[in-house]
Amino acid sequence: MLQLRINYRLGLIGIEKTPAQLQISCQPADMEIRQELGKLEIKRESPRVKIDLKEAFGDLGMRKPDQAAWQSRARSWERFQQGLARAVREGDRLGRIELGGHPIIELARENFAEHKELNVQAAPQRRPRIEAVGEGFSFEYHLGKVEIDLEPSSPKMEYHPGSLQIYWLQEPWLQMEVVGANVDLWV
Repeated sequence: MLQLRINYRLGLIGIEKTPAQLQISCQPADMEIRQELGKLEIKRESPRVKIDLKEAFGDLGMRKPDQAAWQSRARSWERFQQGLARAVREGDRLGRIELGGHPIIELARENFAEHKELNVQAAPQRRPRIEAVGEGFSFEYHLGKVEIDLEPSSPKMEYHPGSLQIYWLQEPWLQMEVVGANVDLWV
């Protein structure tokens, strides 16, 4: 009987792999910031009090020349009008002398006897004039600003390619043999 004997050995493959490398290095970007702060300006004027004592001092007899002149003019005009009115009244009374009576004697008595009144008054009669002036408040805001200069740096890259090597660790082989007699006999 013939036999076929097969001997074999599997091959072994060796793989050597070196990974690829990518190195990236980057410096931080250069940044410069300039800032101008905003400003708030406040202007405030303190309140003041204006006190006018002219009229109060005038009532006490302490007048300025312009006030005294003005008051003297006003008093003279008033006395002139009173005297004129009195002269007109007396003239009217004398004009009616024919109606009887003694108007000349009556007028003489009235003009001879002066009737003076005594009045008591508190001085000064007029209050000081008080007035608030100059109270003010204003503000102004000046905007600030920011300037930014940015210089980005470009990254540096280094690439090392990887490698793949395939080789035989053990070569395969195959051996075939025919074993046995070449003739078969049948009995």
